[in-house]
Amino acid sequence: MRTLLSKFCEEFDRSVEPLMEPLRRANEILAENAGRAYARDVLPELQELAHQLETLTEKVAEQQAYVLIFGPLKSGKSTLMNAMSAAYVSEVTSLPAYPCMVYVADADEREFITTRHDGTQDVFHDPAALRLQVSRAHTDLAEHLRSVESEGPDFDPAVHFPEAIRRIDVRLPAGELARSGSVLVDTPGLYSRMKFGYDRMTREFRNSAACAIFVVKTENLFLEQVFEEFNDLLDLFSRIFLVVNVDSTKKDLRPDGALVPSLESEDPLRVIEAFENLAMNAPLKAAADEGRLRIYPVDLLHAASRRLGGETVTGAPAAASTDEGGAAIGGHQADFEGFMTDLAEYLDSTDYLLAFLGDSMRCALGLLADLETVCQHRAFGALGQELSSLEHEHTLCRQQVAALERLAGFPWSDALERLGAGHVPADDSAALEAFRDFDQQIGSAVHRWFKTDASLHSLLETGVAPLVAAAQQDHAARARATLRDLVDEDTDARGLPEAVAGDMATTGLRLAEFARGALEELDPRTLVSCEIPVIELDALPVRRGPVDWLLLRSRARVQRSLFGSPSRPDKLLPRDVKARRLGEIGRKAIERALTSALRRRLPELLNDVAARLHGDYAAAVGEALGGRVETLRAELGAALKATQQHLREFRKVLNRLSDLEASATMTRDAMTRLARDYRETDAEVLLAPIESEPQAHAPATLGDEAPLAEQRQAPGRAPARPESEGSTEEPGTDQPAPIEEPTTLEVDCSSESREQTL
Repeated sequence: MRTLLSKFCEEFDRSVEPLMEPLRRANEILAENAGRAYARDVLPELQELAHQLETLTEKVAEQQAYVLIFGPLKSGKSTLMNAMSAAYVSEVTSLPAYPCMVYVADADEREFITTRHDGTQDVFHDPAALRLQVSRAHTDLAEHLRSVESEGPDFDPAVHFPEAIRRIDVRLPAGELARSGSVLVDTPGLYSRMKFGYDRMTREFRNSAACAIFVVKTENLFLEQVFEEFNDLLDLFSRIFLVVNVDSTKKDLRPDGALVPSLESEDPLRVIEAFENLAMNAPLKAAADEGRLRIYPVDLLHAASRRLGGETVTGAPAAASTDEGGAAIGGHQADFEGFMTDLAEYLDSTDYLLAFLGDSMRCALGLLADLETVCQHRAFGALGQELSSLEHEHTLCRQQVAALERLAGFPWSDALERLGAGHVPADDSAALEAFRDFDQQIGSAVHRWFKTDASLHSLLETGVAPLVAAAQQDHAARARATLRDLVDEDTDARGLPEAVAGDMATTGLRLAEFARGALEELDPRTLVSCEIPVIELDALPVRRGPVDWLLLRSRARVQRSLFGSPSRPDKLLPRDVKARRLGEIGRKAIERALTSALRRRLPELLNDVAARLHGDYAAAVGEALGGRVETLRAELGAALKATQQHLREFRKVLNRLSDLEASATMTRDAMTRLARDYRETDAEVLLAPIESEPQAHAPATLGDEAPLAEQRQAPGRAPARPESEGSTEEPGTDQPAPIEEPTTLEVDCSSESREQTL
């Protein structure tokens, strides 16, 4: 049977559904980047909002009544759940105070689902397997808790240990829950050490749970500490049932040593009266007077035993009976049935129905406002700035990679050799001065040779060749100094093609850096050509003796006999022979011949030295520069890939967040319209069957727009972004008309109203 209430639930689900996929995708992308600061700052809150929206949509879709059960540790919450569901759920809920919510609902087959803070789930069909997993999870949680506490910050499992279990769903055949459409929610015991996240867990249901049940043992009823937490519940829920768990077997000791039933077991109502008259604080008293707080003394252990045994009470309360010890328990069981009757009546009342719709819409609007706030988190603003910076970096990196590709193909050695050649000519002033000194050095070498018995080849090899080598070395040193001066004066690759100079500037390469390094490695001594001068023997005046004339020896023959082979004149010449055969004229002739030969040859040698210097310099610079270019190409190539990966990541994150924010805005607008449509709906009409859209409750229109029902799209598709609302409405038309009785639904969508309960 289709009712206006079921229509509301359908429209509610249709409004929220398009948001769930963008929300899931946003959580997914942030979880993939959980190590980054922006994800760490936002992911826990976004996961929490996703969980709350899923819980809310599930509740509305199935029109379920969530009944929260609170109380100190070992107060009897699990026993109460056994009694209320008429099914044995204690094997799950007696787990050692693991700080998570336990949901108990009816199902055809038994199933247990654990959901972690990071959204992952495990499904069990065996309670023993569940207990084993939760026991291990409890140990891990305790270790993480101690570790975080030792560092100082308050522990939050969503932040510090996302693998912690945040909820356990228990689904099993429970006819009582099926008939009432209720889901029991067991909360962690109050006052436990692991009470972190308690505010978040209670806030999850502050606008969605139908009511709360607070369980306390009789001996704790008068402890002020118990009701410090209870007072908070008064601000969260419009209806609270206080179940006082009495022990009907409890005995007191008389002066004569006999054991008699205690006041708690014999007349628990007197205990309740004492609590109401003597210990109840002002907030509790006010809630009780208003009917929002009701108190029930119940022997939960006996009630659960009888319910699990199949006993029920119909009509008048069961007559009192006694257990094996003689304690009266019938009245206590009747009290439990009275509690169940009152709870069922409330869940079937128009008060609850109005609270169901109003709280559902209020909760949805509050969650959507929180979601939009998360989407505008400063971490994402910083991410957007980082994306802009990264895009700029990516552009520069691509330019540098392209420049390096061009530089890698440039002929550095040839270009640098051309740039350096000609800067040290052989006839420069330093070279001319060296030549004058060279003449004197040659004369001195020949003079010393005449005083020895050495051959002419020895003069050339040991006397003159070192002078030639020294001249080359000096010239190489001057050439290197000239290049160094050029490098110091020109640090920006002057003389290179403009495009090459631009590429070097783009990549940050400085030619001077490589030039200095190459010059430091150059050794002028390695550039010297060890060349022995050559003298034409025919040009040397040799005196012929009488025997030479007598034997008609030619001058050439006499020269060969005196010096040896023209190609290697290495025949020893005693000093007296030198004096007799050559004399002063011969010595001068040798000096002139050497000077003339070296003046012809030395410039070539010096130019060769300069050329080799420039060649080696250019090769060294080119090799170093080429090596750096290849290194930078590899580094920038890797950096470019990393930058591209980060850009894809950041764009993906921001795109998904943008989609999420747009979906949240559209969902909020749709929910606002839905709240306005049902704002003045009579509660009695909500349950009346409908065959067509009732005119009295048709959705309001906005100016010339079509009715909202016609505007809504099919399920699974995001509704179009609405136009600005309220622009064509008469002033004050969005305010509900005054009513005399609270039988209509009124939803205030303001942020202040979201912080209050009906």
